[in-house]
Amino acid sequence: MIRSIRFSLTLWYGVILILILSLFGGVLYTNVKANLIRDVDRLLVSEADGIEDTITSFWKAELETRSSPVSSPRNLSGSFYEAVVGRGELRALVERWVDVTEELDTVRPVRIISGTGEMLASSPSLLRWEIPVNFQARLAGGAIKTTYESYRVFDGRQVRMVTRPIFEQNHLLYFVQVATSLLQTEASLDRLKSWLFCLIPATGVLASLIGWFLASLVLRPVGKMIHEARQMRESRLHQRIQVPKTGDELQELGITFNEMLDRFERGFKRLRQFSAAASHELRTPLTVMKGEMELALRKSRTEGEYERVLRNQLNVVNDMAHVVEQLLAVAHAEDGELAVHWETLELGELIRSVVRGYGPMASQKKVSLQVLATDSVCIQGEKSLLERLIANLLENALKHTPPEGRVMLEASQHGGQCFLIVRDTGKGILAEDLPNIFDKFFSHQQSSDGIPSTGIGLGLCRWIAEVHKGTIEAGSVRGQGAEFIVSFPGVTA
Repeated sequence: MIRSIRFSLTLWYGVILILILSLFGGVLYTNVKANLIRDVDRLLVSEADGIEDTITSFWKAELETRSSPVSSPRNLSGSFYEAVVGRGELRALVERWVDVTEELDTVRPVRIISGTGEMLASSPSLLRWEIPVNFQARLAGGAIKTTYESYRVFDGRQVRMVTRPIFEQNHLLYFVQVATSLLQTEASLDRLKSWLFCLIPATGVLASLIGWFLASLVLRPVGKMIHEARQMRESRLHQRIQVPKTGDELQELGITFNEMLDRFERGFKRLRQFSAAASHELRTPLTVMKGEMELALRKSRTEGEYERVLRNQLNVVNDMAHVVEQLLAVAHAEDGELAVHWETLELGELIRSVVRGYGPMASQKKVSLQVLATDSVCIQGEKSLLERLIANLLENALKHTPPEGRVMLEASQHGGQCFLIVRDTGKGILAEDLPNIFDKFFSHQQSSDGIPSTGIGLGLCRWIAEVHKGTIEAGSVRGQGAEFIVSFPGVTA
């Protein structure tokens, strides 16, 4: 299972999804925490501003009622900085404010600190939390601004405190510190963390199960193709796997696999045909050679008899060499080992040069050879391959033409196409054999004239014609001979 694509896809999907969800959970938790702390900070700043307002309002109320215990009413005139801070009355004012308003007994602890860092008033809870008053570094820095700090107090809870400087016309009056416990905030964050720790693995497992199901559904055609491919053997290469109609890469894989099977089947078929043709064509001459040599060795022979035997053996060897040459030519053609060297050739002259070599054979069989090639017909191709094509067609015609028969070779040109036509006056080709005669190694031993043939030469002829971008066709009328027509693209001489 570990090596299966389904397991790998599900594993990668689950791992990547959990990583993404973990990253998302971390970002969510961080943002929620930051937003909660920011809300707490805004609330604390609002509380600090409220403390400033109440102190200022208390001072103004004392001005209006003239009920201040300060010895002279004029001490309460002017700005807050001049009348209170500048005259050193801030502590007394804060103490009166605490006694009258009881603001230090509110829900959130408050602490009032002078501009020099001296604590003027503090809620009892802040005293219990033992949060230090350290303003020396802040005052020495020169940049006095609102600050936010978190502390871990004696009972383990976390406390958030804001220190709010109060100014009047660029004069620092005092600091207001407001603190609050983050117990509720921490509880909310803990609940969020618990939900994330539970939901992320559960979501990953659930998504992995869904991914496993989807992968199984998608890869089901692959399993079928694997099963069908395992059932195939050398004797069953004609079978093909069922191509899934998915319209995706799986369908393309099935088509490609079937195309590969087509090539394998053709290759095995050619191999079997090659072996059958080679064994058949070589077995008969070898048997003849063996019989003649055994007969010659049974008793002493005259010199003339030995010479006759040797000549017969030479003829048989020549026939075998011709068969082997054809077999090798076909094998090389299938492997693409024959490189074509293109040149412009005159088809009529090419036919005449080949026919001259078969004159003795035609005379021996008393077959008339005729060449009709008066006009200049030029084609592009390789001379040796085209000579083999003509020779194979001519030899085939001579083999199947009876004595006193006629073989005619014609070169003509019509409409930009050049034609090589070979006709004979033999008994023709059986109708059921015509569709297959150009198949390599096709054997039509039960031909109308009784002459066996492996079809090697005609198969090679079709390959040569196709290499030269041409076609080859055969026609026959029973008892009137056969006709082979090869067409080539014409060229200008």
